[in-house]
Amino acid sequence: MKLAILGYGRMGNEVERQARARGHDISAIFDINDDFSPCSNLHGAQAIISFVVADAVLENVKTAAQLGVPVVEGTTGWYDQLPLLRQIKNVSIIYSPNFSIGVYMFSKLAGYAARLLAPMSEYDCYVHEWHHAGKADSPSGTAKKLAGILLENLPNKDKVFYETSHGVIDPRALHVTSTRVGRMPGTHAIGFDSEADEILLKHVAHGRDGFASGAVRAAEWIAGKSGIFTMDDFMKSISTGS
Repeated sequence: MKLAILGYGRMGNEVERQARARGHDISAIFDINDDFSPCSNLHGAQAIISFVVADAVLENVKTAAQLGVPVVEGTTGWYDQLPLLRQIKNVSIIYSPNFSIGVYMFSKLAGYAARLLAPMSEYDCYVHEWHHAGKADSPSGTAKKLAGILLENLPNKDKVFYETSHGVIDPRALHVTSTRVGRMPGTHAIGFDSEADEILLKHVAHGRDGFASGAVRAAEWIAGKSGIFTMDDFMKSISTGS
């Protein structure tokens, strides 16, 4: 395939490396100072992989739709604009806060664990994530996604509290916290804590290759498709071989 990259930071660089390792060509790269417009030459790209700033996502997707090229959108922090995304004519996009196959499986385990422990009122639940000091958003999009999954399955939680607690926390709030330090690529932990013990689920990324490799595989999958897709659509195709 020929692929274009939007955003050439740490993730964009890793996407290029993973794409070339899978035998693809990078036909165009657009970074923060490059103009991405309906006049841009993608040199035959069959999909665009995007890791940009949140404010740029909607316009970039509109441009890609005009160019007739699907987008793999890995940027987080823009999901409040999803109603506007659905209004874009001829849009073709797969979006996810995290394209890592391992993180997707981790999220499914989180839902299963929450359903399993839902009747056990003695267990309280929390989410904590660690990322590198340069990450722009906090908490991570993945942590927010995990929080949503837990809220759907834990009857004793009906809200999320993302801030530092300076007093007694509402027992019905799911506490989601973050650490930003050094060069960590990403760790997410879900804890179920009781007076007797703690059950801990954790996903630790060893680097950015898992995120980038998943994005490239998503680009392979969405090429030639129209519509709005998520990781659930992509992973369903892997399990069914379609």
